[in-house]
Formats: sequence, C-alpha cells, structure tokens
Amino acid sequence: MIAISGRGGLVGWHLRTVLHAHGRSWRDVDLRATVPVVDGAGADGTPIETAIHVAGISRGPEQDVRDGNTELARRFVAALERAGARPRRVVYANTGMSGTTPYTEGKARAGEVLAAAATRWGADYVDVVIDNVFGEHGTPYHNGVALTFCHRIARGEQPQVDSTDVRTFVHAQDVGEALAGMIDQAELRRRGTTLAIPELADRIGALATPYRRGEFPVLHNAFERDLFNTYRSYAFALDPVHRLGPAVDGRGSFTELVRAHGSAGQTSMSTTVPGATRGDHFHRRKVERFVVVQGEAQIVLRRVLTDERQVIRVTGDEPVAVDMPTLWAHSVRNTGDVPLVTVFWADELFDPARPDTHQEPA
Repeated sequence: MIAISGRGGLVGWHLRTVLHAHGRSWRDVDLRATVPVVDGAGADGTPIETAIHVAGISRGPEQDVRDGNTELARRFVAALERAGARPRRVVYANTGMSGTTPYTEGKARAGEVLAAAATRWGADYVDVVIDNVFGEHGTPYHNGVALTFCHRIARGEQPQVDSTDVRTFVHAQDVGEALAGMIDQAELRRRGTTLAIPELADRIGALATPYRRGEFPVLHNAFERDLFNTYRSYAFALDPVHRLGPAVDGRGSFTELVRAHGSAGQTSMSTTVPGATRGDHFHRRKVERFVVVQGEAQIVLRRVLTDERQVIRVTGDEPVAVDMPTLWAHSVRNTGDVPLVTVFWADELFDPARPDTHQEPA
C-alpha cells in the first residue's frame, strides 16, 4: 500500500493515474484536516509500505511559503505515525531550483523532516528532484510556463514570452513513474527535454496550428507527443468536436477523416450492434480519433479519478471527429436501430506488448 499527499495538484493527480493504470492501491493523506489523517488507513488491513510526499506551497507570503512547506512535511509524518504506519520507503517530490528563496528553503527543511522520519522508521529515503513539470490538466499561471502557454494558445491568445532562460521540461506521467519507483532518477533525467522558453512557445504554436484545422501535427519524439497531449487537454475543454467538411457533388460526398503530418498512424473500423458499447478504457500517451460514419451513437468521456464527464451525441449522417484526450476513459454506444460503423485512428501502431489501454468505465 502507498500513502500519498498532494492529491489535488498536477503531480499528485498524475501520480495517482500512473498507479491506477498499473493496478496499484494507495491511500490519500489529508493534510488540510485539523488533525491530518491517512484516508482509509487500515481499512483493509494492508500496511503502508511506501509514503510519497508531493504536497507543497509555491506561492504566497514569504513566511507562509517557507514555513508552510516544512509544516506540510511534519503533518504528513504525523498522519502516518498516528495511523501506525512504518513505511519501508519514503519518497519526496523535491525541487531542483537553485538559489536561496523562501520556497527552496522551505522545501529543503521539508526534506530534512522526511529524512529524519525515514531514519526513525528504518526506511529508505528517496529524494526525487523535479522541476518544470508539464502535463494534462495543470493550472495555468501556477503550474509552470508550459501550461500557461498551452492555455493561452488554445484560446487563440499570444503567449507572453518574457524570458530567454533555458530549462529542462519533464512530463508529469514520467514524474509519476519516478515517484512510484517504476523508473530511476537517471531515466527521469534522460526523458527530460532542454530548450529555451521562446523555443517552447514556438513548439506549442507549431503543434497547435494544424490542430486548429482538425489535422494532426508531426510528432517527432515523445516530448512533442506529451506536449501535444498537454495542449489538447486545454483545446478539448473549449470544444471537443472537430467539424468535418464534406465535398459534395452529383455522385455523393467525400469526407476526409484524418490528415496526419508525418505520423506512423493506424486506421481501423468497427461495427457495433444496436444497444452495444465499445471502449470503457483510457490511454496515458496515445492520440486517438473517433468518427462515426453510419448510425447514431453516444460518446462518453470521463476524466480518470474524477466525476468530470462529457457526453457527445453523433450521427453518421453528419460525421464529426472526436479526439480522445489522454487520461480520459471513453466509450461509444450504439443508440440507433442499425449497425453502428465507427472509424478509429491512432498515432502509433498497435503493440500487443505495450497496448497503452487501461480498462475503466466511462
């Protein structure tokens, strides 16, 4: 069993989706309670083997940031001890920021609190250094420049580039895997991508331009795929449907379903009998498009680990494209009286050894 703090933040949510996708159980530690508690600790008798402290304070008055981060670590340790937990592994989501600031001081003191607790418990202490994390559903103007750029560009606004700093950016799913012990810190560093802030803005803009036309951009590597999926999480919130423009003449109509620039891609088709449902799963990395070309259907999407849901009704008489956002469970149900025909496109060839398909009801 794993105990986690910071469930509401970008890294906390992505960490829980990583664990969920791999079928691993966890308990949330509520640090906001008057007396911090481990949610459900002991309910099934499973001992807490790993404690992961993610919660932190990055903004506010200097003293609140400095002392608040230290206090969060103390409350995390106190909640575990109150629950009788003696984890064998204590993991800290630390910062790689340099210099002396209230934030870096607070994070450093928090690390001391956690390291001391690990010593008392006889546990291994793992300090995971992370910075410049980006990922789906982060908070713009709070979780980092990449998310702010994605938010603004999705809304047709210009990103405000006021720095030429060079930074190393890492996706929140990779951070989640590192915190969960699925990859080591050397691998986490390897997955990071270093570039200047203006280049980051340009990359997001280059991904967004074809996508506004309903086209998929060239995704040269894993970083661009992850950056594109992050951008899509903001675009999806504004409009989840891509209208398709059929060319009509005396013979009938011709509709282009997918235009992908430089992608491997795989196209498939399914038939679904009336009343039946396909899907009920989610993807962590894969880019996927649905187009119903015959019949009537209801596409349901639900953000993993939440009740946030989108319901989209589609018909083959007026085909539209609906792209599945990463980390959203999705399904398509035949709501008509005739067989439903759906065309699917994914940005990668299906690999049975690594299908990136995790069962989850929409």
